[in-house]
Amino acid sequence: MTTKITFDIDEALIKKAECWAKQQQLSLSDVIANLLRQLPEPDVIPQTEHPLAKFAGILSDSEAGELQQVIAAEFEQVDTNEW
Repeated sequence: MTTKITFDIDEALIKKAECWAKQQQLSLSDVIANLLRQLPEPDVIPQTEHPLAKFAGILSDSEAGELQQVIAAEFEQVDTNEW
């Protein structure tokens, strides 16, 4: 599949490129495509899975509710004497 694209490039540079392409018996489109193929691949940042993601969804609704109650009762209270 090809796509038409428009560039704003200095006229002298275009003439130079057209002349070179003609000497190489290539179209200007082929020359540009060949140059673009030489570009390095973009850096791909691997998607890393969160270490706890494997635990997502393993609790039943009742287990999750029980866990929330324990957290609310024991861990959401701040003892100002400990500060």
